[in-house]
Amino acid sequence: MELDGAGCNQVITVTGKGKSTGDYLDIELSKPKMPDAKPRNPSATRDALMGAARAEFQRTGYEAASTRKIASAAGCNPALISRYYGSKIGLFEAVMEECIDLAPLQGLPLPEMVEALADIALGKADPTGGFDPLVVAIKSSGSVEAQDVIRTKLGNPMVKQLAALIGGNNSDQKAGVILSIISGMFVGRVSVDAEALSADHDSALKELLVHAMTAVLSPDR
Repeated sequence: MELDGAGCNQVITVTGKGKSTGDYLDIELSKPKMPDAKPRNPSATRDALMGAARAEFQRTGYEAASTRKIASAAGCNPALISRYYGSKIGLFEAVMEECIDLAPLQGLPLPEMVEALADIALGKADPTGGFDPLVVAIKSSGSVEAQDVIRTKLGNPMVKQLAALIGGNNSDQKAGVILSIISGMFVGRVSVDAEALSADHDSALKELLVHAMTAVLSPDR
C-alpha cells in the first residue's frame, strides 16, 4: 500500500503472486487421492493357488482341470499361475510333489503293516475326502502330459518309500504290486463303481486284501 504525494489517497498495489479460490480448487482437483495399494503377498498367493489346484485336480484330474477355475478359487489373476509355476503342468508338478507319507508304517511288524495298507486301500473309496495325490494320479493317468510327472513325482518315490519299509528280496517289485493293489481298489470302487467292491463289503474286502498283501510281502518271496 502506497500514499500519494498529498498523503490523502490510498493506492493499493498487489506485488505478490496470489492465488484465487479457483486456483486452489484446480490444485486439489489435479491431485486426486489414490486408494491405498493392496500389498502383494507372494507366499499367500502361492498357498492359495496350491490349495485351489489340489481341489481342482482331485475333482477332475489333470486333463479336465481349468486354470481359470483354480485362479478364481484362489482369488487371483490366472496370469499368476504362469508367474509362479510356469504353466498348468508346472502347477500339477508342484501338487504331485506331495507324496503320500508312509512314515507311520515305519517299524511295524508285518501283520500290522499289512492291516494299515489294507485300510489305506479301502480309504480310496471317498474321492471327496482330503487331498490324496494317488487319487489325483489315477484320475490324471489318461493324460500323456501328466504321466511323466505322475511317474517321477509320485509313483517312483512311493515305491522307494514303501520298498524301504518292506526290505528284503525284491522289495521294489513287492512295493510296486502293493501300490497297484491300492490303486486298483480306487478304480474298482469309484471309477468302475463295482457293487462287489462297495463300502458295504469292507469287512470281507479287508480280509481279502490282508491275505493278498501278506502273500506279496512274505519274506520267502
